[in-house]
Amino acid sequence: MFKTALLLFAAMSFTSPATAQRDQWLRASREPIDLPSGSRIEFRVMPSAALGRDVGYSIFFPPSYAGSQDRYPVVYFLHGLFNDHTSWSMDHSGDIPARVEKLMVEGTIPEMVLVFPDGGKSFYTNYLDKSADYEDFIVEDVPAHIESQFRVIAERESRALAGTSMGGYGALKIAMRFPDRYVAVAAHSPIVFPIKNPLDVPPEARTGRYYEYLSGIFRTVYGDPFDQAYFDAHNPIELAGAEGLSSLSIYFDYGTADRYNRSVGLGMGLQKLDKSLTAHGVEHTFVTHEGEPHGWELVYSHIEDSLGFLSAAMEN
Repeated sequence: MFKTALLLFAAMSFTSPATAQRDQWLRASREPIDLPSGSRIEFRVMPSAALGRDVGYSIFFPPSYAGSQDRYPVVYFLHGLFNDHTSWSMDHSGDIPARVEKLMVEGTIPEMVLVFPDGGKSFYTNYLDKSADYEDFIVEDVPAHIESQFRVIAERESRALAGTSMGGYGALKIAMRFPDRYVAVAAHSPIVFPIKNPLDVPPEARTGRYYEYLSGIFRTVYGDPFDQAYFDAHNPIELAGAEGLSSLSIYFDYGTADRYNRSVGLGMGLQKLDKSLTAHGVEHTFVTHEGEPHGWELVYSHIEDSLGFLSAAMEN
């Protein structure tokens, strides 16, 4: 376990990009984006009671939305660390919006609304000290706003979660904590830790800036001192035995060339999740992509799989 923990933190260091590099993952312009077949992306703000302020989000309207009065199923997609609600629309690893529109136009997946809220660096969890309730923001505020402002189907059977990296973790744990709210969840390269306490690493792994940075985030979210019971309550591996999961469709994947999977990192955590779900008799889909990377690149390559999985579970 000592070696595992040391290798884990080397793998899970979330290489912190320089400011200029990180800015490449954030869209400066908030002007709407119109796609060739009629889809549209808008960048908006909404009030959040959970956070006590206005928060940004982006919303993808499918090709037929503007010309119809139909209501659509909705997927809430959670971004990763160092990202925000604009990152998915950047042409950094392939044009994801154009790919989604093409899948809809071809009939590969049905039309749906996609919503990308700004989750900061929160791991989509209510902070233990109650200074920021990001889980409540996702579970309560965002659906209430979207369902009151746009033509989406306001029912569990037409509501799903998805995410990548930190957002994959957030999507899994929120859906598993609230299976009465979501019919399905899909997570690309979700950050699921193979060790019980992500801060419990050897002393030699605690000297770098990455440990300092991440331990600061974890203590902000899960308490300082770190509250193991609170972390467990939001850990997908521990949640595998929760009630109500038999009605939740669960998909997660990762690539063997993931930069956070050196030796035994991210992949080992997902293998433990797979085993835990199986041990509890929870049906799920776990896919390993040989030689494929992390984050938005994996999303671009396999968004047909994740959205197809979600749409198969949702009522249209």
